Amino acid sequence: MDRRTLLECAERLIRREGPGVSLEAIAAEAGVTKPIVYHHVGGKNAVVEGLAWRLNERHAEAARRAVEGVHEPADAIRAFVDAYLEGLEADRSLYLYVTGSGVPGAGPEGVLTFADQSARGLAGRLAEIRGATDAELPAALPWSYALIGMLHFVALWWLRDADRSRAELAAQLTELLWNGLRGPRRPT
Repeated sequence: MDRRTLLECAERLIRREGPGVSLEAIAAEAGVTKPIVYHHVGGKNAVVEGLAWRLNERHAEAARRAVEGVHEPADAIRAFVDAYLEGLEADRSLYLYVTGSGVPGAGPEGVLTFADQSARGLAGRLAEIRGATDAELPAALPWSYALIGMLHFVALWWLRDADRSRAELAAQLTELLWNGLRGPRRPT
């Protein structure tokens, strides 16, 4: 049993049983004991980090595919937001597990792990969308954390209430983001 296989077992269980699964249940799903999980993956935080990394990799690849060949910045934002929401919709329980949002008593560590992994790559893309100068580049990192934070809480609300389609929500969020990211017009 290796780390990858244990994390695959954890994902399968979380998808089937929901975000409140225990480390003991993950070990049972994998057919091993809890000490084996600790040996190959680590404790609960390490499982969360490993699953967050895997989920972020899938989200990043989906976002790359979604914006590939999109030339208009507002369309790129819409494609990115829609890809993000589509990933959450497809992996609802896993997202809630890695962010701690579906686990009673969970702290902010999972949300921050997920945000840290998401924000770094997003910062470069935001700088490109803005056509940032070197002077504006430092703003891209806080903007990416702000975007991830906004998407996180909107996604939690949407996953709970689902009162509109994903496309409708993506269009509404794009309008908000594009108006802010576009910023004031620069003199030419």
